[in-house]
Parts: sequence; structure tokens; C-alpha cells
Amino acid sequence: MSSQDLLPGRIETLNEEQELKLKQVWAYLFHFWDVPVNSSKVLTHNDGALRRNGTSSSSSTATSESTAKKAGSKLFGRFRRSNNTEKKEASKPTSRLSRASSVTSTRSRESIEAAYASNTVHDALKELKPEEIKSNLWSMLRVDYPDNLLLRFLRARKWDTDKTLNMLAYSLRWRLKEANPDDVIRRGELGAYEDKKSGYIKNIELRKAVIHGYDRLGHPIVYVRPRKHLSSDQTEEEMQQYSLLIIEQARLFLKEPTDAATILFDLSGFTMSNMDYAPVKHLISCFEAHYPECLGKLFIHKAPWIFPPIWNIIKNWLDPVVASKIVFTKTAKDLAEYVPEKYIPKSLGGECDYDYDDYEKPDGSLDTKLTKKDELKEVLNERNALVDQFIQATVSWIEATDDKSNAKWLTAKIDLGKQLTDNYIKLDPYVRSRSFYEYEGTLSL
Repeated sequence: MSSQDLLPGRIETLNEEQELKLKQVWAYLFHFWDVPVNSSKVLTHNDGALRRNGTSSSSSTATSESTAKKAGSKLFGRFRRSNNTEKKEASKPTSRLSRASSVTSTRSRESIEAAYASNTVHDALKELKPEEIKSNLWSMLRVDYPDNLLLRFLRARKWDTDKTLNMLAYSLRWRLKEANPDDVIRRGELGAYEDKKSGYIKNIELRKAVIHGYDRLGHPIVYVRPRKHLSSDQTEEEMQQYSLLIIEQARLFLKEPTDAATILFDLSGFTMSNMDYAPVKHLISCFEAHYPECLGKLFIHKAPWIFPPIWNIIKNWLDPVVASKIVFTKTAKDLAEYVPEKYIPKSLGGECDYDYDDYEKPDGSLDTKLTKKDELKEVLNERNALVDQFIQATVSWIEATDDKSNAKWLTAKIDLGKQLTDNYIKLDPYVRSRSFYEYEGTLSL
């Protein structure tokens, strides 16, 4: 995907309404972080969701600032669980899985949105402090731009500011208090060996999921082989850690403007002994709640005759957006519509002769910068300065009163986003143990 192929809803392609929504998200974050910003223009805009927060377009600047601050406090301090039960749409039973066909979900859009109800925030933030959220938001970044990170949450919640903040809050709490994916990716494969987690290690060495090649839209491909999975090989926690390692490693293969990966589930050789619902449900949950808009396509290839009953269970868990990205394929020709033949494994009828089974434990020889604390401090100082510049440019963008000023600060933000990407590339070897992909030469930031 080239710079000429930028998709809508990204920082370089926003329309006026989408730009306003992004400003609103940043404004609420800044109020929560006590970053001074005059947000009266964006938070008193004639917008239904924001009127529910108590803002008024006729308020004075001082009143608006006070109201916005209170609204921000509500968004990040008040919690209420949604007790809405899921509504399921009736779906036509099918006798077989169609060839090269996409699918729809039995979950309704209403049931998904109910989890992110407007003007409420999950109790995820009750244990967190503003500074924790601020630092974790910047820690989430890899080589993506800060604005595009937030825009993935906005697009997932159909540009509803309140629901976006709710979803972001829930995900940040999950990252900080539950899953710790930043720790998983930074410790990498060697972390599994250091912790002596045999099931985690077995998943890594079996290479149940391998990142190799790109589809026709430039999305990196995660090739998954369920036939290598037995539930007795690992604990549920070890399987979840392995899944997060793969997801976070795949993020390192993404280069702006590409912001999604493609997953190829190869079900050849699959039997009922390989079926394990827990990791499937965890993977679906991750893409829906914590890595929104990060899935390109999900191919289910060569589904055997035993699969339809399994699918009838799984499809009930799917977000309609995720479901729309699932394609059933049977042959290499089916896959070739989406994936170049050179990246389709030979075992599936393609031309790729990459050895998906080959694995050697990293020996740490490439982790030469992990102990260089003085150099790390220097790179972090540079990063902190860039973050401060980005925040101030965003404040000026929010406060802009004319098109010329707005365009000036938007351009500055995009440039600073690129500088933060360059800085992360410098930072990465000081904070992350090198993976097998660096040793084999397929990953280079």
C-alpha cells in the first residue's frame, strides 16, 4: 500500500466531521491529564453526544472550559456496568460452508455497542491514575502515528466520542492491569525460556503461528496451523501469552499507512482433537476490544467436513465487523485473489518455499543494547520531548480558529507523528529482546 492509497479515516484523509471527533478525544484526554487547552470550540459543537455531557454552544469560554473539564472527569472517573443482554439476529442455517465466501455475524451491532454505551465508562479506570494512562497510551505506540492509533478506536465505535473513550479506557486498563502485552513483546521469546513456561515455549517452538509474507494490499500475513494445537500442551494463560506475542510481533511488521494484518488459518489436517474454544474466543476478544481495526482479512482455508458445527458456535461470538472480514477458501486459486502466489505456502499449492517449521531459540547475541542504560536515557529524553511537542501541536490544532491555522497544526502533527515513528525505531533495540524474525532477517524496523 503506497502513500497514494491512503484509506479514509486516517490522519491524512480526515473529513471535517472526523477531524472534529479526533479533536474531541484529544481534548478529553488533555483535560484528564491536566494539560491546559481551550476546548470550548470543539466541546460546545452542535453534537448530540456532546450535548448529553452538558456542554452548550451558547456558554462562555470560561463556563465551557469548566463544563468540559467536568465532562472529562465523568468520562474517566465514573463507572457503570451495562446490563444490556445481547440480542441475536436470526440467521439462516446453512448446510455447508461456501467456497471463497465471506460471512456475516449472528451478533447484532446493537449488542456490541451496548458494551460501550454513550456517556458512561467501564469501571476499568477506577484503579488507574491519569499519569498511568498517559504513559501507557504512548507505550502502546510502535511504528504507528499517535493520531492513527486513536482513530482506530474512533472508527471501531463509528465516530462516537463517548463510546470511543469508553473503549480506550477499557483497553488501557486491560493493558496495564491484566494482559501486560508491552511486557510480553519486550521480553519476547527469551522471556518464555527465562520463566520456564513449558507450554508457552512449546507454542513458540512448534510455530503454530508464523508471520511471513504480505497479501495484495500489503498486510503482513500470520499463517496459523491449528493442526499443531492440543489443549493439553499448555495452560490457558500460556496460550494467551503466546497469542499476544504473535499479535504484538505482527504489529512490528506494520508500516504506515498499513495498519492491519491478515490471518490465514490453514485447517488442513485439522481434527476434533485440535479444537480448543478458549484461545479462539480470546483471539476474537482481542481484535474486537483491544486491537480494533487491526485485522485485514481472516481466511479459513480448507475447512474439513467436521468444521460446520464448530463454526455454528464460533460465529455467535463475532463482532459483525470482524465477521465481515472472514473469508472461506478451498484452493490456492481462491487464496490468490487476495495473496500473491509467492506468499502462498507450497503445501497449499502456492510458490512459497519458506520453511514454516524451522525455529532456533534466540541466543541473545542481538540484544546488545538492552544493557546500555545511558544511551536508552538519551533516546527516551528525545522521545519525551517529541511527545511534549506533539501534545502542544495538538493543543494548537484544537484551539485553531481558522482553516489556515488548522491546516498548519495538522501538518505539524503528522510530521511529529513521523518523528515519533523514527524515534521508536531508535528506541526499540534498547527495550525489546530480538525475536526469531530478526535473527532470520525477515523483520527490520
